[in-house]
Amino acid sequence: MKVAIISLALPDSLLWELDRVVEDEGYSSRSEVVRASLRSFLSKRKWLTDLKGSFIATLMFTYLKGKVKADVLDVLKHEFDDVIATEVHMHLEEENCLEILVIKGKGERIKELTGKLSTLRGIEQVEVMTIPLRSEASLINEA
Repeated sequence: MKVAIISLALPDSLLWELDRVVEDEGYSSRSEVVRASLRSFLSKRKWLTDLKGSFIATLMFTYLKGKVKADVLDVLKHEFDDVIATEVHMHLEEENCLEILVIKGKGERIKELTGKLSTLRGIEQVEVMTIPLRSEASLINEA
């Protein structure tokens, strides 16, 4: 298998965590961890791309206060107020925030919101979990 060599810029804290994973999990190199992480990311992205039907979802994301413009985040949440049922904001540490959005709607809207949120400057991590609505689940179980 042909392997391309690329360059990657990481903050010191992330590099330190990467090195801990290499050491603690027994990976042979940083590259091996990055490849495994990238495979996981791409697999999750493919799963999210294939969302069809209606779902209940939780969308969790973290960011540092001041790194995300509050007005930009508010505009985004208003753009998706047709699917956002509930939102929770929590301070994890002095500057670190967690938001949880409970969403009910079509998979396409969930994917669109997740994509826009993931690309906002200052958002550190985004995780989504979906559960098909009963009407959709019964169709899956009948097949």
